[in-house]
Amino acid sequence: MQPIKRVLTSKIFLFCLLLAIIWLGLVSVRTWYKRYQMDQQISALKSEISKMEKSGSELSQLIKYFNNQSFLEKEAKDKLNLKNADENVVMVPEAAIGQELSARQAASTGQPAAPQPAVQDNNFIKWWKYLFGR
Repeated sequence: MQPIKRVLTSKIFLFCLLLAIIWLGLVSVRTWYKRYQMDQQISALKSEISKMEKSGSELSQLIKYFNNQSFLEKEAKDKLNLKNADENVVMVPEAAIGQELSARQAASTGQPAAPQPAVQDNNFIKWWKYLFGR
């Protein structure tokens, strides 16, 4: 019993025991830090997965909308100037629309219609008039 007690109380044994405790502490801290990093990565990946699922559902809704017959007809009318067989197309110049709107506003308020502004000359004609006085 005496030799075991002497070994357990020796300075070399206590020093080795202290080194073992420090080493175990470092290993435990390193393992905890790696686990913490993995948890952070997992939460980031979960949030990215939820974002991807959301954008995937939005894209699937867009695909359904783009494949809808009413959308295709609207795009064909707007971009390709097509019409259905039972439709009639009327072309109205934009200047006539502006004059009609101002006439309606004047009629609704009881005031005379405002005169339309004169057509502006382009820059070349303005210089010609300035230089030659015509």
